[in-house]
Amino acid sequence: ADIDAEMDRARAYLVPATGTLLRNVLLDELIDKHASDIINIPNTGLVQLLDHRDTAALQTLYNLYAPMHPTLLILQTNIHSHILELGQKFAVSLAPLSSNTTQNDEQEGSRDKDKPAQVLGMAAKTAMALRWVQDILDLYDAYDEIIRVSFSECQSMRQSIHDAFIEVINSNSRAPELLSLFMDDSLKNGLKRKGEQEIDHLLERSVLMFRFLQNKDAFEHYYKLHLAKRLLLGRSLSDDAEHSLVSKLKVECGSQFTLKLEGMFKDMQLSSDLANGFKESGAANADLDLSLSVLTPTYWPALAPPMSEEAKQEMQSVEPPPGILRTLVEEFTQYYNHHRSGRRLAWQYNMGNADIKLQFGTRTYELNVSTYQMFILSLFADIDDLSLTTTEIQQQTRIPIEVLTRQLQSLACAKYKILSKTPASRDVGPNDKFAFNNNFKSAQYRIRIPVVAAKASVETEKEKSESMAAIGLERQYVVEAAIVRIMKTRKQMVHEQLVTEAIKQLSARFLPTPKLIKESIG
Repeated sequence: ADIDAEMDRARAYLVPATGTLLRNVLLDELIDKHASDIINIPNTGLVQLLDHRDTAALQTLYNLYAPMHPTLLILQTNIHSHILELGQKFAVSLAPLSSNTTQNDEQEGSRDKDKPAQVLGMAAKTAMALRWVQDILDLYDAYDEIIRVSFSECQSMRQSIHDAFIEVINSNSRAPELLSLFMDDSLKNGLKRKGEQEIDHLLERSVLMFRFLQNKDAFEHYYKLHLAKRLLLGRSLSDDAEHSLVSKLKVECGSQFTLKLEGMFKDMQLSSDLANGFKESGAANADLDLSLSVLTPTYWPALAPPMSEEAKQEMQSVEPPPGILRTLVEEFTQYYNHHRSGRRLAWQYNMGNADIKLQFGTRTYELNVSTYQMFILSLFADIDDLSLTTTEIQQQTRIPIEVLTRQLQSLACAKYKILSKTPASRDVGPNDKFAFNNNFKSAQYRIRIPVVAAKASVETEKEKSESMAAIGLERQYVVEAAIVRIMKTRKQMVHEQLVTEAIKQLSARFLPTPKLIKESIG
């Protein structure tokens, strides 16, 4: 107000050229020399204005500082520092994620007395991870409003704030995983009771945070895993939102980045067409409602934990017990081979689940079980009072013994004891006997027998190390491909120029170190 009054007097009594010089003197004496002191006024300084989202006062402050580059730079620097401080506070809440907790790799029902606290801890850690992403997005929304309302969409202010968020996000080594986990939770649960505009805003903000990530390839690794589970388990709330998000990622990083993601959607559509064609052919058993997914291996991530070649062969040897299940598998295999000649169908029973109705005494229940559990239960379907040992079940189903043990524990030793076990202990031995529990009762009609690793959660340190090893291997291939492309184009280059050009081309996916490039050059 004082500066405006002086300028009014200058325009009234002085020549125009004097007004500009007078304004510069006033800004220098009243603002520039006291810029830091004004910002740091106790209780009413910049930090308080930002924390209270006082857009009107911030607009006044910006109007005072904007005319001079040095004072505008001071304002940018202080806002940048404050965002970093807030980011550090957010990061403190993630400290428990680095604790040395082993993720529960068994089904929820087969825990010992110490497991509930551990599982609760993992659930709490996942909630912390989701909260961190939400805090970052909420903070960005607040500063985005300040840029629009108080800073007149100043591009230098926006860039400074963006740089601060980039620094905050990438200071967290788990940021790619946590962002993917947040998107996964949003697409499974977070879209409920949200309108179209709210959903679009959530997706836009998620993609904006993805844009700030430096290691986008790490995000791709986790996002493929989460997307695969959503598609295969039918957990996504909106197909439109899924496709919209992939389209937004494609705009950000190009078609190569989303090639496998789009291939996964294509596989699901082709699988639906195949299943419908199989049913219409009349080959499908009318008593069974078959839903299956025929997947192209190059598109889909390995959802099962790493295993040896011997273990993989054991998994491939699994087959349904004799009866309508095996007949159905054989008929679909023939149908597929007839319509897709030249391709080999490999059944992955470890990824399936089933809804089955079982009668216990006079009551009937509907159980949601894994495919392995369905195979086990089908052994007891037609014979009353049948008792089988662990070894006999393994011989008839060919399920690997380590996997079979966990499946039996979930059916006989957990909350819902569908099978009775002799002896009645949690451990499963080769000679332990199992029988159908006709005395089973529950207040629920529909019961879900927990599936191994069905719930997405933040990774343990061991799992994180395994993921980073897989990402590192993929990066090596990407670096080598980039070097080949550059040399095909340039034919001849100085070593340092090749390293610089490779880093420039790869920076859109991740930040490679010169050492990594040099090792790949050889």
